[in-house]
Amino acid sequence: MSAESTVPVFFGTTDSVEEKRAFDYWRHTVMPTVDLERLDLDRPFSASRMVAQSKFGGIFHTVSRPYSLERTPHHVRRDGRDEVGVMLVLKGRGYVENGRNGTLLSIGDLAFQTWGQQGSGGGLTDFEEIRLTIPRATFQSKIGDVHEFAGSRIPAGPLNELFFAYVTTFAASVHTMSQAETGIAIESALHLLRGIVQGHTPPAEEELSASALRSLALARIEHCLHDPEFRATTLAADLCVSRSRLYAAFAGSNGIAAVIRDARLDRAHDRILRLRRSGCKVASIMAGCGFTDPAAFSRAFRQRFGLSPRDLVNHGEA
Repeated sequence: MSAESTVPVFFGTTDSVEEKRAFDYWRHTVMPTVDLERLDLDRPFSASRMVAQSKFGGIFHTVSRPYSLERTPHHVRRDGRDEVGVMLVLKGRGYVENGRNGTLLSIGDLAFQTWGQQGSGGGLTDFEEIRLTIPRATFQSKIGDVHEFAGSRIPAGPLNELFFAYVTTFAASVHTMSQAETGIAIESALHLLRGIVQGHTPPAEEELSASALRSLALARIEHCLHDPEFRATTLAADLCVSRSRLYAAFAGSNGIAAVIRDARLDRAHDRILRLRRSGCKVASIMAGCGFTDPAAFSRAFRQRFGLSPRDLVNHGEA
């Protein structure tokens, strides 16, 4: 009797694709079930992804330059996927929105999303992630109500590190596994995940609404920073909440307009730091972060970081 065949593994990479076609290849061939947008136009796009899919679930390992994605009702209806994704951030910063929840993500965070409803997400910097995909019915029976988890995160901590170590080893070994062995590995991952979920202490009930709204708003801000017309009124309309409720969620800050401005400036600063040695174009970075007035951009940048965008470029060239 022949041995059971291993789980099929797909590798997608832009390494062998012509530079000017790399993003189109990624968008249309590797990720055709979402709308994709580049967030960094100043460098050539590059990405790679390993996908292993079994009848018990799958595992993805992705390394990529920044992009944002949108899963619309059209995508949901067209592909009929009914899975839950458990994301592990290994490198960089990102965000996820799903249903009425959303959050920013950083190294060590564990987050959840479902393909059964619309949402968005992406990497705000160069990023690396490993993702388990679990059938909805399995997730519901082993972990809990999908709607309570989708668009939320569990911050970095010791239990997350244990889960990361296990799933990273699983991703590296899955190409040698049979369907049955993959099922055992996923079952073990869910056992660990259940312990993490049970050990996670959520915010106090009276803080939950404002905390959840603030996280969702921050994720939406990151998704829309490139749009110069995006402002507090747009944010409130996008989230279907009143301005007073939105402002209450940001009590203690200098206001939502300042939060949006600082997020734009932080993204511009990060991009200049990454690109200054390769001759970055400040005007292009400015526009990509939603600024339209060079003088106002330079003043705000200097006020936040103590030097102008051009000074930061020249500082790296010195």
